[in-house]
Amino acid sequence: MKMNVTGIPALALALCLLLAACGGQGASPSEAPPEDLPPEETAPVPSGCPELEETEWEAVSVDLESFGLSVGHDDERFMYIMGHTNTVPLDQLIVFDLWGDALTEGSSEELRSRFLEAPDTVLAYLVLMGDQRVDYWDQPLAADKVCNSIAPADAAWHGGSEEFAQTLAACRERYSSGRVAELLDVMEQEHAASMERNHGQSE
Repeated sequence: MKMNVTGIPALALALCLLLAACGGQGASPSEAPPEDLPPEETAPVPSGCPELEETEWEAVSVDLESFGLSVGHDDERFMYIMGHTNTVPLDQLIVFDLWGDALTEGSSEELRSRFLEAPDTVLAYLVLMGDQRVDYWDQPLAADKVCNSIAPADAAWHGGSEEFAQTLAACRERYSSGRVAELLDVMEQEHAASMERNHGQSE
């Protein structure tokens, strides 16, 4: 299920082009968990993408095992992520949000915040996730599932913020086609559906 991102210069070049209009970088941890989560391999940051120069993501995977994690209150590192969503790296935050089930309210809110702060960084990571799927519901694409966490967090808890609308519109201007545009479609559709469910409003 894990996507091998090493040795594929074409993808690295594509990311550089994708992120040419980037601005900023997702939050980085201010404190480390008791034990570093062991990466199986590292996704190197493509050279020429200054907004990602300081970022090293673990294997771009949606498997808990790739991060040495298991679901449950007895996994201290899994629970550490839940209690430190605002400081853990983006890859750990995403894998927790995918598998944390009822524990993910805080992680979804944090993903929304990181999308607003650094949308290009979040979108770049989602693109790197490729066609990996989660094995629940109708096995949706994992990247789409993350979009479906970000959008309702804004709609349900922030009433459909102007900041979210402006960020989405700015991304639309930069990415009018390709995988990023598809991710933005998913986010926009889920946001509209969540506004209808929670506030009786259609966008």
